[in-house]
Amino acid sequence: MGIKIYRRENWDRWESGPYTLLDFLLDPEKDRWLLQYMLSHCSDSQRSRVPKRFNLDQVPEPPVNVDDPGDEMYAPYIMLREQVMREDDWWVLKAAALEAPNAMMRRFAFCRLTGYSWPGDECDAYSYRTWDCGLKSVVSREDIEDFCRELIASKGQFAVEAAEWLEKLPTLSDDVLAEWSAGKTERKYDSEPDEVLRKNLRPAKNLTAREDLEDKLLAIFDAYIFRKYQRHHFNGSGVVLREAAQDSLTYYLAGRFEKARPHASFEAALEEIKRSSGWDPGLTPEQIDRLVWSVSPRSRQHSYFLWMACWFGIDVDEDEDKAIKLLADAAGRGHLRAYDELVRIYATGNSVHRNFKEALRWQEKKVGVLRKAYEADEWRDTRYSETRRPYARVLRETGDFLKDAGYDKRAKQYYRQAEQLEEKDS
Repeated sequence: MGIKIYRRENWDRWESGPYTLLDFLLDPEKDRWLLQYMLSHCSDSQRSRVPKRFNLDQVPEPPVNVDDPGDEMYAPYIMLREQVMREDDWWVLKAAALEAPNAMMRRFAFCRLTGYSWPGDECDAYSYRTWDCGLKSVVSREDIEDFCRELIASKGQFAVEAAEWLEKLPTLSDDVLAEWSAGKTERKYDSEPDEVLRKNLRPAKNLTAREDLEDKLLAIFDAYIFRKYQRHHFNGSGVVLREAAQDSLTYYLAGRFEKARPHASFEAALEEIKRSSGWDPGLTPEQIDRLVWSVSPRSRQHSYFLWMACWFGIDVDEDEDKAIKLLADAAGRGHLRAYDELVRIYATGNSVHRNFKEALRWQEKKVGVLRKAYEADEWRDTRYSETRRPYARVLRETGDFLKDAGYDKRAKQYYRQAEQLEEKDS
C-alpha cells in the first residue's frame, strides 16, 4: 500500500510526525524511504512504538549520502522522488507544483507534469540531484503546453523553466514522450485504501491512547460538517474538505454518518455506522455528542469547523456570537483560513457592525504568524525556503486590503516588503 503525500493534507500530517490510523497504509518495504524520513522527524516516544507497529526488528536509519554525510537534502530528495511516482491525480500534482509547502516537492511535481529535468550537479557528491522523475502517464503534449503557458503567464516559480521547455517541446517526438511516460508510470495500490483501512481497523478499546480516538471522532465530524455545508451552499474548496477529512477512513465514516443522520437520531446514526463499517468507537452517543461540540485543546481546525456549524446552522441553531468566538479561537491558534474569515466578516459588516480596524487587526495578526514562520526558517535566504512565498503573498494581500480602503501610503509599505521577498525568488 502506501500514502500519497503529495496531497497537502497528508503531507501536513506526516510532516508534523504523529502516527495515527494512517499507519495502516504504510508498507515497510515499498515505503521505506518515507518511513525513514518520518522517523527522523518524529519524537522519541513515537519512534519507540514504530518497530512493534510495523513488525520490524529495529528502527530503520535514514539514508545517508556517502560522499557528503552532512547533506540534509539527500534523504528528503530520495523520499520525494520515490513518492511523486505514487500520485495519480493530475490536479493534485498541479497544486503541488504551484503551492506545495516543500520546495523540493514543488520541483518534483513540476518535473512530473512536464518531463522537465534539471541537469545533475558537476560535483560528484551532488550529481544525484537531477530532479528526473519521468512524465506522468496520460499527460498529453497539449497538457504540458497549457501548463507551461499558465506558469509563464503567472510569472510563478518555474516560469523561466516553463518558457525554456515550451521552446524545446517541439523537438521531442511523441514516441519520446510516450517512452518517458511508459517507463515511469504511477505505482498502483494493491487494493483500495478504504478496504485496507477497514480491514485493519481495530476496536477503540485497543487504541494506544484515548487522544487518538478523540482526534479521530473530531476529524469525522469536521468532515461531516463541511460535507453538509458544501451540499447546501454549493461552495467550498476540496482542499478544505481534505483538511477536515485527513485520511480516507475519516472521509468514509463522515459520508456514512451524513447518509444516516438526516433520517435518524444521533444514536441511530451511530448504530448505522457500526453496522455498515464495523467501527465501534466504544463511547456512548452522549459522550460523543459532548466531545464533538466542544472546543478541543489539540485541534484548532475543529474550532474552525464548529464556527461553520454555528454560523450556517448545521445541526445546531445559528449563533453568530458563538460562531465568531470559535473563529477567533481558531485564528488565535494560527489557523490561517480563520483569519481570512474574520477579516471578511468585519470588513463587509456581514452580520456584525462593520469595523475596519478590527478587520485590519486580524489581517495584521495573520501577517505576524507568517512573519514568525519566515524568521524561524533557516532556509529563508536560499532557494529552498518554504516560507518566503506565503509570507510575500500575505504582505501583498494586506497591501491590497489597505489600498482598497484608501490607505495608499501604508499599502505601499507592504508592497515594498513583498517585492523584496519576491526578488529573492527571482
